[in-house]
Amino acid sequence: MTADMPQKARASQAERSASALDRRMDGEHLPRRPQWQCLMCEAGTPWPCHPARVRLAEAYGPDRIGLSTYVGGLLFIVALELPDVTPAEMYERFVAWTR
Repeated sequence: MTADMPQKARASQAERSASALDRRMDGEHLPRRPQWQCLMCEAGTPWPCHPARVRLAEAYGPDRIGLSTYVGGLLFIVALELPDVTPAEMYERFVAWTR
């Protein structure tokens, strides 16, 4: 996604990323939206939880750039649904673990 991409197009692309989660996660450890908490882990566990991170890493294999691009794409939706979470916290939670 480029900085000059219209917001509507970015939102559409981000929503496609979010809708692909069920397939990528085999229906397990999905996020409860708009809270972005794991549906399977202990109540209040932030998503992506550890099992979700493992599943996503396995789905992308050695393609760490693809993985970080995918979860980075989710940030657009997360930023809208969790407006009180700081950008630094969102980055740590959603992207930093992909390194």
